[in-house]
Amino acid sequence: MKKSLVLLFLLLNVMLFSQTTYNYYFGNLHSHTGMSDGSKDAATSGVSMPDGAYAYAKLSQNFNFLGISEHNHYSSGNPGFSLSSYSTGLNMANAANDDGNFVTLFGMEWGVSSNYNGHVIIYGFNQLIGWETNNYNVYNDKYDYDGLFKKVKNNPAAFCYLAHPSYSDFSLSGNSASALVNLPYNAAYDSAIVGTPLRSGLAFSTFTDYSDYPSGNYFFYYLKLLSVGYHVGIGYDHDNHYTNFGRSNGGRLVIVTPSNTKANLYTAMQKMNFYGSDDWNAKISFTHGNDIMGSQLSGSVNPTFNVVHNDVDGELADSIKIWRGVAGGSYANPVSVILNNNTLSYTDVTTLVPGTEYYYFAEVKQADGDWIVTSPIWYKYTGPVGIREFEKQFAFNSFPNPVSQKLHISIPEEGSYIVSIIDVTGRVVFDNTYSVSSMEIDLSQFQKGVYSLKVVSGNKSAIKKLIVE
Repeated sequence: MKKSLVLLFLLLNVMLFSQTTYNYYFGNLHSHTGMSDGSKDAATSGVSMPDGAYAYAKLSQNFNFLGISEHNHYSSGNPGFSLSSYSTGLNMANAANDDGNFVTLFGMEWGVSSNYNGHVIIYGFNQLIGWETNNYNVYNDKYDYDGLFKKVKNNPAAFCYLAHPSYSDFSLSGNSASALVNLPYNAAYDSAIVGTPLRSGLAFSTFTDYSDYPSGNYFFYYLKLLSVGYHVGIGYDHDNHYTNFGRSNGGRLVIVTPSNTKANLYTAMQKMNFYGSDDWNAKISFTHGNDIMGSQLSGSVNPTFNVVHNDVDGELADSIKIWRGVAGGSYANPVSVILNNNTLSYTDVTTLVPGTEYYYFAEVKQADGDWIVTSPIWYKYTGPVGIREFEKQFAFNSFPNPVSQKLHISIPEEGSYIVSIIDVTGRVVFDNTYSVSSMEIDLSQFQKGVYSLKVVSGNKSAIKKLIVE
């Protein structure tokens, strides 16, 4: 019995304190074959269907997954997509998938690109959504984006991703005023939409030497979505219509997940654990403690974020920036920058408003001009723990603040006090008991940053923010 308890204790410790190891996988989820309007060079390449595209993509450099997202509808000269092709595509993706080596997916690009409309990439919805007579499993009107987003939201396995968006796209009433980014935040849409691209294309590139990069970007659309309050990440699309899967340029959607499996890819996309990169092998870590990009957190202390740029080719980051904004309140702006360095640590020392959700993301520029942008980490500030509850019952003075050497604490009454200093991850870095009303703590060896200073006396306590500089 005793041995069993010891083994159980050890097992619980492993479960509680082990950390997930994340890896990086590079690919693309927006591409087409001859099932709709892709494979325009099939006569010469010999590749016309998804199975051939997957086989081709497996041989592309720095490429770990491919999603085929065919247009969901038929149109003259498209050549058009038929209902029967959808199950065929899904079966081809399942047959080609090789978990651990190369992941293959099949989905749809829903919608049209006329004024006030737009295309939506959908995966995990194993029935074709459409509007044409006898050419859908699930009906959704051609212009009904409200219905579309809610259908995806109600399917736990599915997610959607906005393709080459414009500010007037995804309109609910056929005008710019009712476009997605011009309306108030909608929680149902937020549950369905996971991201938008940093760049897309070039859609009709015939290059196969990884050099044909798009010049435009959707970065400011991303900023707008975040400012409205949406929890979305940022990726990278090729939208290729010729046989160059993974080879038109070196840009990649990069997914951060423990291993390269179809299940992990879906989970990572739904959690926004991804980023967009011009560079085909740059690994960007953007974290708050052990939480990675895409995380939605809350806390009572000012948060600290860390960025690490690791390029397999040895490239040094020309610049790293951290951006910050208020969800549902403001566009993000750069709040920290470092030049010619591969790491950046930033603590938000501003006065945060309790109940407000802030978002932060990293931007990296390499010396060759390659651009990388991460999905955000959202942080809802809950206010200092216990300060409102205890401030009338128990008070103490501390000075100076900010402090670099000695911290002095003064309490009005004699008694027994426990003094703790807690870092932004919640770790207690100092803890001592005093029986005097005046005390001095040497902080000269502490790392610079924001901490919480907590004093406890019996069933009373109070907390203050402490800045070490």
